[in-house]
Amino acid sequence: MLVMKFGGASVKDAPSIRNVAEIIAHHAAHPMLVVISASGKTTNHLEELAFLAKSNQEEATFRKLGNIRTYHQAILDELFGENAGTVQEKVNNFFKEIKRIVQGILLLEEFPPRTYDRIVSFGELLSTTIVAGYLQHQQKDCLWVDARELVKTDANYQAANVIWSLTSKNIQEEIGPQLQPGRSIITQGFIGSTISGKTTTLGREGSDYTASIFAHCLQAEKLMVWKDVRGILNADPRLRTDTIKIDRLSYEEAVEMTFYGASVIHPKTIKPIFNKQIPLLVKCFLDVHEDGTRISEDVNPEPITSYIVKKNQTFIHIKPKDFSFMDERLMQQIFNHVYKSGLKVNLVQTTAISMMLCVDAPEAIMEEFKALLLDDFVIETESELKLFTIMNFNIRDLKQAQDALMVQQNENKLYFVKREK
Repeated sequence: MLVMKFGGASVKDAPSIRNVAEIIAHHAAHPMLVVISASGKTTNHLEELAFLAKSNQEEATFRKLGNIRTYHQAILDELFGENAGTVQEKVNNFFKEIKRIVQGILLLEEFPPRTYDRIVSFGELLSTTIVAGYLQHQQKDCLWVDARELVKTDANYQAANVIWSLTSKNIQEEIGPQLQPGRSIITQGFIGSTISGKTTTLGREGSDYTASIFAHCLQAEKLMVWKDVRGILNADPRLRTDTIKIDRLSYEEAVEMTFYGASVIHPKTIKPIFNKQIPLLVKCFLDVHEDGTRISEDVNPEPITSYIVKKNQTFIHIKPKDFSFMDERLMQQIFNHVYKSGLKVNLVQTTAISMMLCVDAPEAIMEEFKALLLDDFVIETESELKLFTIMNFNIRDLKQAQDALMVQQNENKLYFVKREK
């Protein structure tokens, strides 16, 4: 069986949804589960809606809600005309629920993480309802299922962790018997729920990860992720003009690239499919005949140099106040506080009496981390930096690391942190 995933750009309007329906129909010989993201930038708009409500901007809040509704209604009208029927009713009910949540935020002027997950989940619920309804309207065998009933997580709202035992059991028991050639099962990316049924999300851009979860649990033949690019490129085309498409990547290479900032695939996507040796194909929904990029256990016989840039990094320089050596005891103390504060560490480097970190660090987390260490350490920080990663680098690339605050290299990878220009 196949698992396919379509991102927001692939379902942003009625012509895009028709294109998705054609791609699904082309693969109809296989039993298929399809994971779909929110249409266009709907998740961003739902976030903005909630923050307007939190700041008690009532008029702007309901204007924003109206805009989100108008956007989805335009898609419905173009796809169904006057024959939307039950799809229209379901969409209307979703917007009634969104309105109730927004009114609660306005009343309390609070927007906790649990409420965030509730409100942004409607992007996926709306898009999948419309896509499934359109397939059914086209006389296709299609089932819509609620991912929240299948993907069970802890209560770490906005970045929930999957409870694999329950999730696997649910998917195998509920989805497995429904799979058959010619049928597409449509579900949502990004969302799940706690054991008690509270809606959770898996982190922004988490729909790729959702697709990987389903592929793992259903032991899919392959996972196909459809993007608006022709595959994984060796660099961001906005930063370099000489990019080339990578035809094949190993799981290890893909993990390295996504961890250090390559944005085509969500970083968590690789592990579940690696564990079952399921190949991942990154395909272009704008050109279905393009081969794309294949991620599998195969190692590319001709390594390609890849350039990855991760922005908004913070450099931290830590020294013991008493001039102690940076031994295991002090490193453990520092990393205990890294864990407590929630820093995401990308690079670590030590000298005899200091430690240097390159981290993703929102200001509030950074301040908490510094407060935990100030009694025993001198801490210097610098933010708004870039982390550069060059995979399969050559000697010429070493020049780019000049004037870097931090440099690391191993056999075929070069990492360095520099000020933004």
